[in-house]
Amino acid sequence: MAEAKPYDLTEPVATPKTRALLARRLADIVGLPSSRITPRERWIVGDLLYDVIRASDLELRRRCAERLAPLSEAPHRLLRTLASDDFEVAQPILERCTALTDFDMMEIINSGTLQHRMTIARREALSETVAAALAAYGEPPVVERLLRNKTAHLAAPTLDHLVGAATEESSYAALLIRREEMRPAQAFRLFWSCEHIDRFQILDRFAVDRTILLEASEDIFPAAAGEGWSDPMVARILRYIDRRQRNREAAESSPFGSLEGVCEAMETEGATSDIIAEISRLAAVERRLVVRMIDDMAGEPLSVLCKATGLKWPFFLHMWRGLGRSGQSDQVEQARRVYDSLSVEKAQTVLRYWNLSAEDKG
Repeated sequence: MAEAKPYDLTEPVATPKTRALLARRLADIVGLPSSRITPRERWIVGDLLYDVIRASDLELRRRCAERLAPLSEAPHRLLRTLASDDFEVAQPILERCTALTDFDMMEIINSGTLQHRMTIARREALSETVAAALAAYGEPPVVERLLRNKTAHLAAPTLDHLVGAATEESSYAALLIRREEMRPAQAFRLFWSCEHIDRFQILDRFAVDRTILLEASEDIFPAAAGEGWSDPMVARILRYIDRRQRNREAAESSPFGSLEGVCEAMETEGATSDIIAEISRLAAVERRLVVRMIDDMAGEPLSVLCKATGLKWPFFLHMWRGLGRSGQSDQVEQARRVYDSLSVEKAQTVLRYWNLSAEDKG
């Protein structure tokens, strides 16, 4: 049997023209339909083409990528190699090749450049896994393109991550609000990172009343009262559902007489510790939530509090002026817009979501 001769490194290297012809022929074979070539033959030819492109210049690699991009059965190692190459080479594979798997794209995301990740973020029907990997890099241009991709699938943990990142990257908020995957809890957490126009859209889309919950749980309230509210989880959920927002019992012992009285006192005394504690007690919300509303330099959170607790608009102004802020400002106009747009029930939904979140952090 004749023995294969070892490759002689002293032999003349094939000319670029010959190598280009060889690469084109190998790529043609790789692209043959499955009726013409077996998987094993395709893998062997793919391995040969892999060796050729690794030792070739950028232009030849780019032409191979253009040839292989439309193929659905090309060997994955070959596709991954081209898709991880310089962006001029990788671009056609990243844009048009449907044969790339999630595993392929995860490797490319980790080894590629910003341009690679930008192009992947635009691909059709991105899986939750790939979208999470792109989001984890935290590159604003990539994240923004991902959020604009309506066919991408975003898992709840990815949205949670991006809602948190919106604190530093305000451009995310408007894009997140439009995502169909967004849930009320995420939207109401995002609210605190938004400008007025985005806050208004969040309230418009996610603030709903609780009619169905109230109708379905009418008999649970007396049952829970009969047990002395002994189950803290039941008590917590029913506080969310309840029609009442104010703590009427607390008002009977309040030195201010009512929540209205606290607001009037706040205008003259300011946001003292006692005032904040009394708002918290009478409005039945966590103290840390009241502090957050007061610290917010826009007026929307306090307007939600007022509407949810049945306070008339002048009592918002009492609190606002008690914070040393002007009653004639853009913030007041924006707060009034929110106040007028919300029903009491919808405002209560928002306030109670915030309060549940504050309780969870306690």
